[in-house]
Amino acid sequence: MFAERIGRATVRALSEARLRHAGRILEVADLTVERVAAASGFASPSHFSRVFRDRYGVPSGDWRAGRRP
Repeated sequence: MFAERIGRATVRALSEARLRHAGRILEVADLTVERVAAASGFASPSHFSRVFRDRYGVPSGDWRAGRRP
């Protein structure tokens, strides 16, 4: 039912929400990647970094520095 209403699977919607949240944190706070990952619901900083780069096309450090696609 969730997928029908939202247009994507629950897991994908949750992952996208976590990544948006992480992007906002990176824009306003000077936290380590480990803290950003944890605050965004990712258990592993390395997994967060890989998923973030795959989704946005830039590493989280570049995103923080304002170098966004």
